[in-house]
Amino acid sequence: MGRRTGTDDAAAREAAPVLDALLGIGGLISVPVRGPSMQPALMDGDVVIVAPFLGPPRPGQIVLARLRHGLVVHRLVRIELEAGRRRYGLQGDANGTPDPGILREDLLGRAVALVRQGRRFEIDDRPATLRRAMRRLALRRRAPRLLRGAAVLLMAVLCAIGWTSASQEATLAPSPEYRFGPGDVLSLRIWNGEKLEELQLTVQSDGEAFLPITGIGAMPIGGRSVLEVKEDLKRRLGAIYNETYIELLLLKYAGHRVHLMGEVRTTARIDSGPGEWPLKGPTRLVSFLSDHGGPSADADLMRIHVIRRDGERHVANLFRAVFQGLPEDDPLLKNGDLVYLPSLSMGNRKVFVLGEVRTPGIINIIDKMGLVEAISRAGGFTQKGYMKGVVVLKPKPDGEPDMMLANFKQMYKKGDLSADVPLQPGDIVFVPRRKIATLQEVFSVINPALGIIQSIYIIDNIRKD
Repeated sequence: MGRRTGTDDAAAREAAPVLDALLGIGGLISVPVRGPSMQPALMDGDVVIVAPFLGPPRPGQIVLARLRHGLVVHRLVRIELEAGRRRYGLQGDANGTPDPGILREDLLGRAVALVRQGRRFEIDDRPATLRRAMRRLALRRRAPRLLRGAAVLLMAVLCAIGWTSASQEATLAPSPEYRFGPGDVLSLRIWNGEKLEELQLTVQSDGEAFLPITGIGAMPIGGRSVLEVKEDLKRRLGAIYNETYIELLLLKYAGHRVHLMGEVRTTARIDSGPGEWPLKGPTRLVSFLSDHGGPSADADLMRIHVIRRDGERHVANLFRAVFQGLPEDDPLLKNGDLVYLPSLSMGNRKVFVLGEVRTPGIINIIDKMGLVEAISRAGGFTQKGYMKGVVVLKPKPDGEPDMMLANFKQMYKKGDLSADVPLQPGDIVFVPRRKIATLQEVFSVINPALGIIQSIYIIDNIRKD
């Protein structure tokens, strides 16, 4: 801000001696401000009133100076002695780096007032005001270093927290329905009336875990619930101790895992995004997706695939699961399931809007969509569009199209939305220029586009299979 007083550097250099002479005889000069380097003290378009120095230049003053590239109105920030001569350092309030040092003869004058939108404002250059300005500028210069230091400190704290949380594993109480699986790590605490024993058990691939207690050794845990394991332990330990109290917790879930793939968001959480994640008890699809990042903006929420280990497939509609609470769209997940969120761009959830609309082409159906919305998303009608006979082609189960006509003119005129047609994937909407009565007429007009549409369907079907 106030960096250059004009766009022509050569003209500014030529004007400098004239300005210097005017200031030398005690005159005032007006200098237009160009650029943002002195914001917020000076704004682009302001006019600065410059007067001669009264005494030596002081740090904190806004000055008019001559640099190699032209004239600037910047703040004097330092005075240094170099080779027996004083050098004056300038810097714009909004700049991160100072200007090259200059000699005294290149300091032309000090700013005493500014004119902004026709109003004149005096510039306060009292010592206390200059000191505050210097402190603000010093803080601005240190801000990047402070931010970098704070970032380093924050990363160190986060690393320390992460290391601590990794090194100090939290114990969790498994749900009564949870059945232990290979890889689960259990925390077992046994009070025998005299002392407390704490053990860690890892369920092996064969479902057994080793207990370093005389008379027990290995015992089956995989596939059993926490209540079943505790009852078995009480029975075994009852033959050894007169009194026992058992606490069984989980250190690590690993026995039941689900693969998550496709359009899944990766957040700041460690366990988010595509990957293989453990089930921490009975978990439904919606909760599982919510715990691991959720769907991305490109996910097809109406066709979430759940594939079981035995090959059984289930397609869930997340809209129905969330807004209607339908259990068939929010299934319980099982160990080994694959949850896949397909992309809208790769799916076959397309409606084709052709003819006299502003942006004809393919529209993806996200949830439900009617004819009004489809035409609106295609940019609306052109001036040549025949609104009394909008054609909707719907494929029938035998593959033949069924033709429907919708009168948009009547819908607009009477506000009767009953003529709105619900659309399904694969429907073709055609806005003609004139009245069309037969299916043959429709195909004769849109036939050039049908080859492209058919190619898109072939590609999509290959991707689906």
